[in-house]
Amino acid sequence: MTASNRLVAGGSRRALRVGLGVGIAVASMAFPALAFDPKPRPRAGTSSSLSPSAILIDRDDRLSPADYASVHRLPATVMASRFGATGVVRCGGAVGTGQLVGSSGVLVTASHVLFEPGGTPRGGAGGCTFDIVVGGRHQVVPILTQHVICGATEPYANPAIRDWAVAPLERLVPGVRPYPLAGAVTVPSRIVLAAAARSGGVENHSLEMCTARKVTGSSPSGVREIAVDCDAEGGTSGAAFLTENGGFVGVYVGFRSAHPGKAGPFSMTHYNFGVTAEGALRKAITDTAARAQPVSASR
Repeated sequence: MTASNRLVAGGSRRALRVGLGVGIAVASMAFPALAFDPKPRPRAGTSSSLSPSAILIDRDDRLSPADYASVHRLPATVMASRFGATGVVRCGGAVGTGQLVGSSGVLVTASHVLFEPGGTPRGGAGGCTFDIVVGGRHQVVPILTQHVICGATEPYANPAIRDWAVAPLERLVPGVRPYPLAGAVTVPSRIVLAAAARSGGVENHSLEMCTARKVTGSSPSGVREIAVDCDAEGGTSGAAFLTENGGFVGVYVGFRSAHPGKAGPFSMTHYNFGVTAEGALRKAITDTAARAQPVSASR
């Protein structure tokens, strides 16, 4: 979700409020909740430095990177290797999360972070940047939105399963390990949600081990939509779904809820969701990464 959050009604047997940061209307059918073990809870409560979640499943289990490292006993080098490719996308007035995948010059995020309603690129030419901290150094790299590959340039007029985008950066980001593409995510299974921004456009990284609970849609392009019990707030749009070892398996898109802002158990009237890194999205990443790699001169 971006800083300019808007909620609109979605069609279902119960009234749902549907949010994607800058808004999208999505028809949502009501299904019975999936019976599965709840998300793991490594500690009580969320890190005090994090702002409250907008869509909270049971309770807020997000952690700051430092607290995540402490809970899981991971040294700084492992944290940087597994979770260091996430950053903030600033595009016009929108602020979301993005990450480097397959190459240090390839950004993956949600399409609605880059495009206005109607399909106009946010911020115009050169108006979008990727902000990331690598080895203590803050880097701001322009996003080449004119070369973006996405599920839809009008994400608000299309099913949410098409709300993904892959774009090359103006230059490679030195010193970072991009997330490698992992195999297709199994549902249900554990994932890690890695976010970078928060409401108001402030950079505030968080990690949460949670669960991909149910497949809520599929497309001819091979991409699946999955409901998750992760917690989310403004700025989470475009965040990565990762394996515990830092493999990239999908992108957070938004939420559907009958009571946003109020905690509740995971159900088909209260959940966060995203799309899997399969089919057309996976191909867009590999194709863009191939073009982003420097070409070695023949000898």
